[in-house]
Amino acid sequence: MTSRSDPKFGKLRYVSSTSNSDPDHVENSMTTEGPSTEPTAEIRWNFFYLSDEAAEKLPQFQYRGQDLSLLYHYALSPLAAFCVNQLTPRWLAPNSITLIGLIFMITSYLAMWYYVPTLDLQEQEESAIPRWIFLWNGVAMLVYQTLDNMDGKQARKTGSSSPLGLLFDHGIDCINNVFGSANWMIAMMLDPARDVSLCYSILFGPYALFYFATWEEFYTGELILPIFNGPSEGLFGGAILSFVSWWYGPSFWQQTTAWDEWLIPYLPAFMQQIESLRHADLLILGVSIGFVQETSLKTWFVVKAYGPSRTLPNLIPFIIFLICPLVVGYSDLDIWLSMPRTSLHLCSALFVDMTTELMMAHMTDQTYNYKRWMLIPLIALTVGVAMGWVRSGRLTEDFLLMYATGSVAFLSLRISTIIHEICIVLNIWCFDITTPRYRFGETRSPVHAAKKKDN
Repeated sequence: MTSRSDPKFGKLRYVSSTSNSDPDHVENSMTTEGPSTEPTAEIRWNFFYLSDEAAEKLPQFQYRGQDLSLLYHYALSPLAAFCVNQLTPRWLAPNSITLIGLIFMITSYLAMWYYVPTLDLQEQEESAIPRWIFLWNGVAMLVYQTLDNMDGKQARKTGSSSPLGLLFDHGIDCINNVFGSANWMIAMMLDPARDVSLCYSILFGPYALFYFATWEEFYTGELILPIFNGPSEGLFGGAILSFVSWWYGPSFWQQTTAWDEWLIPYLPAFMQQIESLRHADLLILGVSIGFVQETSLKTWFVVKAYGPSRTLPNLIPFIIFLICPLVVGYSDLDIWLSMPRTSLHLCSALFVDMTTELMMAHMTDQTYNYKRWMLIPLIALTVGVAMGWVRSGRLTEDFLLMYATGSVAFLSLRISTIIHEICIVLNIWCFDITTPRYRFGETRSPVHAAKKKDN
């Protein structure tokens, strides 16, 4: 028995018929060639994150999914196919395409952050905010959507499809949730202090759709997007919303024209007594109904098919994630409003942590660990606020800053480690599909070495 240890790539132990360190002497290290390679039981990957069993199961994963959206089939998918076939070089890695899309959204988010750091556009003069930031947000969303549809087609075009590509694509979608939601709040001129329910719906509605879709996929083994869904109609509608704010100004969403002139004449008498609803109210109300319907249907289907004892525990972290911010906000809203951006980033980190863990459990056929330790400080904060022990102030702000910074730092390290270990297992690079990957100290990969020995 010989072992090869590399402090950079971790340890890979394999059975060898001789003590010669020449990689041509690897025996039974892999069964097939390429990203779908499955390690045999003789390989032991001493990784920090992936277990040996997970590393064995990962190459066997096959993605199954379908987008039923008519917009996707007749417009978005053909556009992405044209861009891939006519404009995209074969050397460009699919994950690079995904990352470029996220960079567009980050630039839009930073522009909004610069001009409206508190998320409250109403506390500033509307004329002092350049409208081009809304135009750029709409463009960034469409670019992001198109590139998000292109990455899978580029992977199939170049033969570089892999479980890493799926994880990277869905992980980027997780991260992008907070950018889109924050920018929509500003584009509709919502006041986080007055429009609490609307802001909560915009932020946590997409989170709920994403988590429940991933939760359903964990059991059914396939991701089926309905005829109206977030990646297609959601992003496209968000872009239209931004263009409206650019053209008419964000105050358009504070007007009540649609309710007063278009809806009231056709409503029953008892509904005409309702206070005039703004355009933002109507839009978010309609979208929220869709959120509730979709998550309810998924819950009913999964619980009925796989049993409550098996399925409901995996919803625990997300339910905690939904309830705790509500309790804190109801008890002392200034805790969140004192540091709105930090609060957003904290929520994003917590969501990405639990959702990517669920994705990894699905891809490696492992049990999902629903006990997320990153939620413990949030639970402690919620209990303290509910009991009256914690109130808004400098100490609470410092706690939120440390909590958010620590969560983002830990999550960044965790994700980079996971990507690194997956690349080793699959013998690929994350952002390079043209350069062969050889492990440390080797002149060729163990896959090719084993193949040469067999020949």
